[in-house]
Amino acid sequence: MQGMNDSEDAALWYALYRLETSYWFEVDFNAGCNAHEFYVDDGLFAVGDNRFQGQDRIRAFYVWRQQRGHTTTRHLISNLQVARNGERRAQLTGVLSLYRADGRPPFHGERPPMLVADLHADCVLGEDNTWRYQSHVVKPIFVGSDIPLSISIDTQILAESGGGELRKQS
Repeated sequence: MQGMNDSEDAALWYALYRLETSYWFEVDFNAGCNAHEFYVDDGLFAVGDNRFQGQDRIRAFYVWRQQRGHTTTRHLISNLQVARNGERRAQLTGVLSLYRADGRPPFHGERPPMLVADLHADCVLGEDNTWRYQSHVVKPIFVGSDIPLSISIDTQILAESGGGELRKQS
C-alpha cells in the first residue's frame, strides 16, 4: 500500500471490509438471494475448483443451495488486507472461517469450523460508487468432514440448467 496515506488506507479498507461482510451477511441471513448483485455482470465466484461465472450462474448456485433445505451458516472474516490497484480497482485478501449445520439453531455439541480458507478478491468501484466483485475466490486450506455445498456441488448441474430452476442433487 505504498503511496497511500492513513486516511485513504482506512477509507478503502472500510469500504472493502463492508463489501465482504455485507456479502456474507446476505448469504447467512438471506440465503444468498441477492448475492449475485455483489458482482459485476461477468463476475466470478470460485470456491476450490468450482467456478460460477456471471451473475446468472452465481444466482443459480444460491437457488440450488436453498433447494437443499434449511442450513444455518456463519461466515467469519479475519485478517482482511486491501490494496488499491488504480483509481477504481482494489484487491482484498483475508481468511474465511465457515461454520455450518443443517436445521435451525441453537445447535449443541462441538461444531468446529467446516472450512478455513484464504480469500482473494478483485474489486471494482462502479459508476454508482458501489464496490463490486470482479472475482471473489475462496481457496480451501482446512476442510472438515462436512464438506461445504460450494465445494461439493457438481457444477454441471448449473451448466445444464442454463441458470434456471435446478433439481436437487443427491
